[in-house]
Amino acid sequence: MIQIQKLIKGSDNAVVNCMGVKQNEHVLILTDKNMPEQIAEALKKSCLKVKAKPDIVFMEPLKQDAEEPRVDITKLMMEYDVYFFATSKSLSHTKARRNASKAGIRGASMPHVLIESFTRGGLTADYNIVKKNCEGMNKKISNAKILNITSKNGTNLTLNIGNYKWDMDTGIFHECGDFGNLPAGETETAPNYGESNGILIIDKWGRYGNNIKVLIKDGFAIEINGSESLENDVNAVGKFGRNIAEIGIGCNPKALLIGNILEDEKVFGTVHIALGNNVSYGGDVDVPLHLDGIIAKPTLKADNKFLIQDGKWVI
Repeated sequence: MIQIQKLIKGSDNAVVNCMGVKQNEHVLILTDKNMPEQIAEALKKSCLKVKAKPDIVFMEPLKQDAEEPRVDITKLMMEYDVYFFATSKSLSHTKARRNASKAGIRGASMPHVLIESFTRGGLTADYNIVKKNCEGMNKKISNAKILNITSKNGTNLTLNIGNYKWDMDTGIFHECGDFGNLPAGETETAPNYGESNGILIIDKWGRYGNNIKVLIKDGFAIEINGSESLENDVNAVGKFGRNIAEIGIGCNPKALLIGNILEDEKVFGTVHIALGNNVSYGGDVDVPLHLDGIIAKPTLKADNKFLIQDGKWVI
């Protein structure tokens, strides 16, 4: 078992630099039995170093990302100043999380975060650099209307955008209601509803596997080849599980492709596409599912101008 001390560089970064936790703030560290216990303990130790008041709370593991937690957990969130969701499934795209943000509670979602993120990966980044990268890409892409994504593996996808805002997950969450992932480092939006078309080849899709082919027509994934479990999970929530929910661009130079979507989608030079819920970006598709898949070395054009070529930024 890895020693907690080896995680402290990453946990200190998360607590001090990313969340700006202050003396006497009450901090909820929400976790479950499917997560390494050292992660919650490292976060607690870093909170105690700044004389905050952390509590580790275990919840029942959720079955799927974006599934709503139990009512008692939802109420508990409202009793804290800051939260870390170090859980095995994502709470990012839930009403419970959105309501906590609206109430002014700042927090970070860390679904299935790995120990490697703390020791050598995305949580060891200089988040001033990550923020600068996010802002640089956002400036170039936020006014675009058409995105084209291709890859040598066969992706050829066109997304119409502009109906929804671009968000930056910079990793610096110091103000009331601030929220994002940790590790952080992406800029993202929802494509216009019903206006995505083409072929998507996902290089890395976490537990669902690699080299998954998705045929997209009028904003929906009409065919999924290469992962029966992915198709089953999408079908379980109905038609809108197939909605093209997000386009995101990785901006964290320390993030690693380690088989964990939370970290993989932040890798500098990658692009990710998500299926399912798009409410966090201003959309209306509210299903208990949000699944991101990674294009490792994409070429990305915005209004026919290159922003990324074969995984290298050219802005």
